[in-house]
Order: sequence, then structure tokens, then C-alpha cells
Amino acid sequence: MKGKERNELFQGVTGAHRRAVYRAAGRTKEDLEKPLVGVVNTWSEVCPGHLHLRQLAELVKAGIWQAGGTPLEFGGLSQCATPALGLPQMRYDLPARDLLSYEIETIIETQMLQAMVVLVTCDKTIPGALLAAARLDIPAIIVPGGAMEVSTYDGQPFTLSDLDEKIFGTLLKEDIPAEEIEIMEERACPSCGACSIFGTANTMQCLSEVLGLSLPFSSTVKANSSEQLTLAKKAGNAVMNLVEKGMTAKSILSEKAIYNAIKILLGFGGSTNAIVHLLALIDELGLNDKYTLKTIDEISDNTPSVVDVAPTGKYYIPDFHEVGGVPALLNIFADELYLDVETATGGNLNNYIATAERKGRCNASRSYNPIIRNKDNPINQAGGLKILSGNLATEGAVSRQLDNTITYHQGPARVFTNQPAAVESIRKGKIKAGDVVVIKDVGPRGAPGMPDLYAVLASIVGMGLEEEVAVVTDGRFSGFARGLGVCQVSPEARRNGPLAAVENGDQITIDLEEKELSVDLTEEEISRRVATQPDKESYSGSGILSLYATNADSATRGAKLK
Repeated sequence: MKGKERNELFQGVTGAHRRAVYRAAGRTKEDLEKPLVGVVNTWSEVCPGHLHLRQLAELVKAGIWQAGGTPLEFGGLSQCATPALGLPQMRYDLPARDLLSYEIETIIETQMLQAMVVLVTCDKTIPGALLAAARLDIPAIIVPGGAMEVSTYDGQPFTLSDLDEKIFGTLLKEDIPAEEIEIMEERACPSCGACSIFGTANTMQCLSEVLGLSLPFSSTVKANSSEQLTLAKKAGNAVMNLVEKGMTAKSILSEKAIYNAIKILLGFGGSTNAIVHLLALIDELGLNDKYTLKTIDEISDNTPSVVDVAPTGKYYIPDFHEVGGVPALLNIFADELYLDVETATGGNLNNYIATAERKGRCNASRSYNPIIRNKDNPINQAGGLKILSGNLATEGAVSRQLDNTITYHQGPARVFTNQPAAVESIRKGKIKAGDVVVIKDVGPRGAPGMPDLYAVLASIVGMGLEEEVAVVTDGRFSGFARGLGVCQVSPEARRNGPLAAVENGDQITIDLEEKELSVDLTEEEISRRVATQPDKESYSGSGILSLYATNADSATRGAKLK
């Protein structure tokens, strides 16, 4: 039951008990005759990406009132997993995505709301909102929290990822005074919004725009800017337009829209996390027969990476925004996209490009500056994300590759079954040039929770081993991560995937050009080792992690609870 049918349940004598609870919240009889629109506000004080969402929510509500609806605001979880870097608590990071989707689903359904606007910023909240929108299939718009300002340190741009690499690696080999670290700490996050690089947060914000659920420019706009405030109010107007037209999330999140999202993700070389989130959305939409890791691999082969933004490039998200952001990138790939797909504006992606042109930010006839290159002058000829396969990843694995990533590495495995142990070994100098750090049993069910292992790569980079040590895992990597890391190896070790067979000293080959991840073992030896492993202890805890231990799906289907 959706749309006008829900509104009718609030009318007449039989709707009195439904109206009564909202009358207690100050809503009038006239208010309850209008469409009821949920405003999902993930504001919190624990996450700078979400700290400013209170003000944006007020503007969204004003836009809804203005356009003839009745907004009803409720909260949803938000988190920034940075305090848990390198610690067991990082296992809660990915489950936050599913938890938010369930929160939204529960409130929208029990409160019989007709439409929703979701205000979200950081890594797991954007994909959580996308999952909820697909599941509920009501008119929906996502309002991204936008980008953080870029700070400087010692005359150079400086972000949280730079600080992380110093804390996890550089401090161990250089004597950096505490006062200097404190100055870096003060400058790493200079404003609200998502950290100003193509980490997972900004990757997913941009994809919400490509998918058509966010307004043009809203994914890259500076947090708390006048432009963002205006876009928030317009989002309130826009959701009422969707209600009037009867356009639901699934009419926007089409098979063509998913293709566009994959294409543009590869075009800007975003976070590897985006793969697992898109696969979860694909699963939610029932499009598993259309899109798999193999499909993404095929699209990658024909998609140059053209955006020169950190952590692997020279520029930052605010720079990307000023030269046209997502609409300008859509224009670069216009001849390869489905620009006729519907969007939250009520128009199509062609309208996004036209909006950019009207604002003087996007013109197909002019040459782009180095931030967004043309396809004939790419940063990387094939997409910035690589899908690997081989006898260690029979169902696939994911790696990021841009211009500063080594493309080939072969060396002996140094095996760990958790992140803290791997980080400690790196810090103590036990990992040497040529090694391959293997962290297994940290997949969706193994950890459980498929944690982000950014602290491992940050430690390697900080120790100056970026071009000499690789990492292979069935866990995930943050969008902050640099260096050669292969993640989301499937099947995961806990499900007796080949990664479970790897032992210290086994020779591992990673070849991004050939898209290979393999170990120098015969199939017979891999099978023998897997079959003779001691039984793994089941997770003995409770709560959300216990659900992941028994119910999480494969990373190839988005590592969702099922």
C-alpha cells in the first residue's frame, strides 16, 4: 500500500486514531489532509559529516511545506568509524548500512508515510538510504551532506587521510614532535561535511546523484554553503513533485541507472567500497541476473579514469565541484550513458547536464582543466577499479588502480586472521619489502562484519613501503586507502574459499593488468588444505555481529543481511 491509498487512511471518521498521534505533535486537521513526507535526519554529534544536517533538515521541511506537503522528521543512525581504525570495533562499520536501511523501512512503514527525503553523508549512511529507497519504493530523494573544506599544513593541502598515514606509519620511523601532530590534528577536518577526497563518503554521494536520487551538484557542494542551503529547500520542493507524478524510487533506480552508476564510478576511480554497496543495491532491486562482478569488469575494460582527485590524484572534491562535478563528468561520458533515465528532478540526466551548462560549469565545446580530463587524455586507460580473479578469488576480488598504484607484485604471504595483529606486525618492522600481507577470516561472516582494513594500508604507506608491500584480504578497504590492496576476495575464507588455504611463505601473484590474483599452489593442494583445516570457532557474541556471523551474504551480492 503506497501513495494516495495511505493518505486516504488518514481521512474520515476511521482515520481519527491515526490523526490523533500527529495532532499530539502539533499537526492540524488540514496538515493531515496533505501527503505525509518522512524527513529522515541522520544528524549527530559523533560525525562531522552529519553535524550540520539539522539546518538542512529545516530547509527541506520548509520546501515540503511550500510545495503542499506535511513533513514529519525522524532520526536515523550516523557514524564515522575513524575512532575504530585498526581495532576490533571496526566490525560494526558495514552493519551500520543495513541497520540504517531497517530503521528507515520500519518508521516509514509503521507511520504510513507516503514519501521521504533522507539526509545522509558518510560511508554507510548513503548506501543505507539507497537500500531503504529501493526496498520501500516510494517517492524518495537523498540530500547529501556535501564536502568538507580542504585545509593546509606546511603550505600543502592536508586531510584526515594524510594524518592517518602519519599516525599509523610515519611516527614509527620519524621523530615528529607532539606539538606538530597537534597542529595536524587541528587542521585535518576544518569543517562539516565528508572528507574532501574520493573516499567512500564522497564516492557514494556522487553515485546518489548519478543514480538520479539527488539533485544536480548536491553531492559535491561545500557543506553549509549558500548553494547547499538552497539545494536542501529545492529537495523539499522536488519530493512533492515526485509525489504528484507518482514517481517512486524504483522508477528512478532502473537497470539503466545502475549501468550509469557503474560507468561513472569507474570514470572517477572511486572507493572499492562502492562495489560492495552497488552489489547490495543490485540485489535489493532484483537485478542480480543483469549485473555481477563480471559485468563490472567488462565495463571497466572500456572506461578510462579521468578525474584527478585525491587520495590518488592532485585535487580535491571542492575543486571537482567548481569545474562541474558530476554533471560535467556525465557530459564527458554522455555518448556511453543512458541519459533518458528519470531522476529526482522529474526530468532526466540530460537535464542534469543542461543545468550545469546554464550555470557555466559544463560546456561540451570547451577543453576541461586537468581535474576532469577528456577520455582521450585519461589518468588510466581502464577504469580506476579492477576486478581480479584466479585460484585465490574464484568468484572475484576488487582492487583500486590509478596512476600511482603499482600494477604487479609477487611475494611471500605473511598471514593474519585479524587487523590488529597485522598492524602490530607492520609497526614492529616484521613486514619486509616484497611481502604480501594476507588478512583472512575477516569477510562478511568471518570477522564477522567485513571490517575496513584501512589501518593496514595506511601503516604500509606511512612506513614508506607503498611500492614494495601488497595486501590481500576478504575484508574491505577505505576509500582513503592508497597502495596495492586487493579486497573483497570471494568466496571468503570463513566459507572455505581458497584464501583459507594460504599459509606463511606461499608465493602470491597480483597482476592488475592481467586482472589476476593467484597463489603458487595446485588446485589439489588448495583443496587438501581447506579440507583439513581445524574447525573454526563460531562467533560467540550477540547483537548485530551475531546476525552477520550467520546471515551475511557473500561480498559478490553486497554482503547484506539476508
